[in-house]
Amino acid sequence: MTTARSLEKAKLIEINWQDDGTVDVNTSSQTEVQFNPASLRVSFSNQVQTDDQSTGSAMQYVGKGSSGLAVDLIFDVSGPDATNSQDVRKMTEKVADFMKTTKEGEGEETRYKVKGLRFLWGTFRFDGILESMNETLELWSEDGRPLRAAVSISLKQPGIQFEFEDNPNATPPPAGGPGAPAGTTPQTPAPQGANLQSMVAQAGLKADWKAVAALNGIENPRHLPTGTLINLQVSAKV
Repeated sequence: MTTARSLEKAKLIEINWQDDGTVDVNTSSQTEVQFNPASLRVSFSNQVQTDDQSTGSAMQYVGKGSSGLAVDLIFDVSGPDATNSQDVRKMTEKVADFMKTTKEGEGEETRYKVKGLRFLWGTFRFDGILESMNETLELWSEDGRPLRAAVSISLKQPGIQFEFEDNPNATPPPAGGPGAPAGTTPQTPAPQGANLQSMVAQAGLKADWKAVAALNGIENPRHLPTGTLINLQVSAKV
């Protein structure tokens, strides 16, 4: 008998740095992504500090450097079972909230502070501030409401960091990957360049493609590796 596995979702969690460098985590202020990203782009950079007379070993002396993380997320409120179905920006505003600043001090002492952001996905953890956010509204209702958004966010933190999160609930994937045991249900291979939305539409299914994604354990419905086996008959169970 196959044991069902729950899909680990990435989370955006508010944090705050103390003067001693420790991090306070506000677990009451966190947002779970709707669909896990297809990939994470982590960058590290050093600040080379040289002058015209620096040669040889002097090149090895650098500034503190910085670490960066770039993530693409999808939010979608189309479909009869969607929450916040009036406007997808009701969901993306939770991400945009990390861009807002609060004013501290007056005159020459004025500074602007933003919330710290922890991106947590299983054992992957990145703490930083939201440096930029780009939102593309991709699907609109007939009465002019945005229903789908692609959001690209960029986080940055001074210093070079390699953070790992303990995940005691992690379990090894069963042989054969997610879904039902082989041979028990008809499965359709994904053609090259296909996405789940188009496959569900071409099959003439009335089910919400997001339910198909959830029951097949698909993390990113916009990027399906060629040949991925998908059970499109789950619509009968939804």
